[in-house]
Amino acid sequence: METTGAKILHHPANIQNSEQATHDGEPVREIPPDPNASSPGTPSVEQTAEAASSEADLLTSLAALGVNEERLKAERRRALGEISALRAENRWEDILSLFHPVEEKNPELLAAGRATAIRGEVAFALGHLGRFDEAIALYHLCVEEEPDNFHHHSGLAYTAYDSLYAARGRQIVLHPEERKARIELAHRHFAVAQSLRPNRVTNYYRQGMLYKSIQGKKEEALPLFAAAVRNWEAYSAEEMKARHQERKNYVKALYQLASCELDAGKPSRALETLNRCLLEDEESGFFSTVHKYFALGKVRFELGDMEASVQALSFAASQAVPEEDDYVFELLARVHLCRGNGDKAWEAVNRVPLKRRRPYFRWTEAEVLIARGEWERARKVLAEAAERDRRGRHKALLRLARLEFRLCRYDQCLKWAKDADNFFRNQFQNPCGDGLFWQAAALLRLGRLDEAENAARKLAKYMPRHPHLGRLRDLIAKATAAGPA
Repeated sequence: METTGAKILHHPANIQNSEQATHDGEPVREIPPDPNASSPGTPSVEQTAEAASSEADLLTSLAALGVNEERLKAERRRALGEISALRAENRWEDILSLFHPVEEKNPELLAAGRATAIRGEVAFALGHLGRFDEAIALYHLCVEEEPDNFHHHSGLAYTAYDSLYAARGRQIVLHPEERKARIELAHRHFAVAQSLRPNRVTNYYRQGMLYKSIQGKKEEALPLFAAAVRNWEAYSAEEMKARHQERKNYVKALYQLASCELDAGKPSRALETLNRCLLEDEESGFFSTVHKYFALGKVRFELGDMEASVQALSFAASQAVPEEDDYVFELLARVHLCRGNGDKAWEAVNRVPLKRRRPYFRWTEAEVLIARGEWERARKVLAEAAERDRRGRHKALLRLARLEFRLCRYDQCLKWAKDADNFFRNQFQNPCGDGLFWQAAALLRLGRLDEAENAARKLAKYMPRHPHLGRLRDLIAKATAAGPA
């Protein structure tokens, strides 16, 4: 289970300025040139509007624009400039009231094939207002009209990605098939945007976050964060200045890269990457002190440097709000436990109010109580955690099984292990490896050797690489050979 500390990077907000729509981390883009310059003529407004009926009529209309061409160019520039000013003040509703739908608000530009950029801006505003389905529909039109436009693909991918964060935060509802389709849509258009501008930062960072934060696929995320970091560091000083909006996502990509490296079992490399992140963030302050020093403490913990870990986590704790930053105190308690200091671990636990202790926090609380010899309190804490945890209930149940085994209460151990296995099967449609292991262990100690061997066979079938399977089967075989005690 990933703690709250691993969730510090929320989905990126878009930073907008200048005369044309741009996305967070993208440099200011100029108003694209009109694609349809043509020869003289003097059409009426009615003739221009009617020209949108078919492709042939559009070409005829373009050929007849004449003196109106400069007027339409000016109107397009004016509209995009007004949108830019509204966007700078986050006035998304005003953008919609003035320019949406383009079929009603800018029919001449639409008929002349010059409304795509405005439509893209409207899509962007709709996304900011949480009207994701409408935004995605408009972006699809933009992509159809300008299939090689980087900004349309980037905007479509971001909107799909942003909607997934909104669904995770329960701001909208996406059913499983809708969620799957939305993930595929985001990946598809991130890939196109990357192919159009392979040296950029933001779309690699965002796709990495899609894999890591939305899908929980950290292995797939790692190379994307690495690409974002590599691209920024390859920029010249002039390019960094021109693309300064991307620096934020470069620093965030460093942080996420360190996290993925740590999860990949590369703590030394993670420490190097994290130190680069901390150095880059000294002046910008994209991350809070709590988050930065928590991450440092976590890496040091994985490296086995408990003293340095305690120092970093203690500093993070001094800046933290216990009700919100419980993950800091949970890890600090674990580090103190590893150092054999149960009293300090208990102090860390008690910094967080009881009502704000989530299930994973209570698992550590129980470990601290066990270290202090308070077995019954630990059992009560784990039972409460199991009752509260709807998705990870088996984790508390397995801890209860191990606790009872240590107390030689093998019937109770067997009960909790079966409960953990049953819950896991119902929740995830697979057997629980540790549940089967502790069933076999309890049955072995109860002298029910045939049942123990049966549980071990099931474990071998479903999880042949369980780290303790071989030793377990050896113990059962020896007990069987020895016969009744």
